[in-house]
Amino acid sequence: MIKENPLVTVIIPTYNRPELVQRAVKSVQEQTYSNIEIIVIDDASEKDIFNSLEGYENIRVLRNEVNKGGCFSRNRGIKEARGEYINFLDDDDILYPEKIEKQISCFQNSSDSDLGMVTAHALDKRSGVEQKKYNRVEGNIYKDLLSSYAVSGIETMLFKKSALERINGFDEQIASSQEYDLLIRFAEYYTVDYVDEILSQEFRSINQISLNFDKKKSGAKYLYKKHKNRFKSQGLYFWLKMKLKFNFLYVRFFVGKHFGEKAYRLLMR
Repeated sequence: MIKENPLVTVIIPTYNRPELVQRAVKSVQEQTYSNIEIIVIDDASEKDIFNSLEGYENIRVLRNEVNKGGCFSRNRGIKEARGEYINFLDDDDILYPEKIEKQISCFQNSSDSDLGMVTAHALDKRSGVEQKKYNRVEGNIYKDLLSSYAVSGIETMLFKKSALERINGFDEQIASSQEYDLLIRFAEYYTVDYVDEILSQEFRSINQISLNFDKKKSGAKYLYKKHKNRFKSQGLYFWLKMKLKFNFLYVRFFVGKHFGEKAYRLLMR
């Protein structure tokens, strides 16, 4: 049983998007759960992030002197966090008001000592078409994660800070799929649970990494090389299946780069 009202830290990396980060911060300040601190990591923006957030409560704005990327910024947030629990939030997404309260309640009502993260569902508008992203996952999902992206949407997840520290946070060398890499390493040690509700929303925005096909290809290659031995540990058939899967991903990214988003999404069906 966790303490009744533990501090939760929400970490929001941002770069040159003051209007969007205002919306993200506002969604955190509207949470029904009261014991929250917000850490905004300004990744060396050319626009004035600090003054755009003047007047908001329980917020710290930290600035990187040079642009370091999302993984560095999130890791800096983890180090600076005072909370026992951490929620990452991209600056172009929002949390629904009861998200953190319901996930803390899930932690409090769990008898699983290995529980390290509670997720929920999201409303995903990144493709331009509204979709519901369901994360109905519980228990040990390590093998499920090796096989596929069994849970997604970093903002849907509420982590124990100690779990993130144990796995050394995000890999700052990977160009994309940073969240997937984190979850694979996390699931080696911890279990997950979920709240069966849509509790966050993801928006389409310019320069979103999900449409940067060079970064996606680079990230996938790095990810496969990094976790190849984990795939092999599940048996020869599993490893061959994953090798074929990653090769198909490279084809999809090639199609996306040269023929556009519509062609890329057709191959996702």
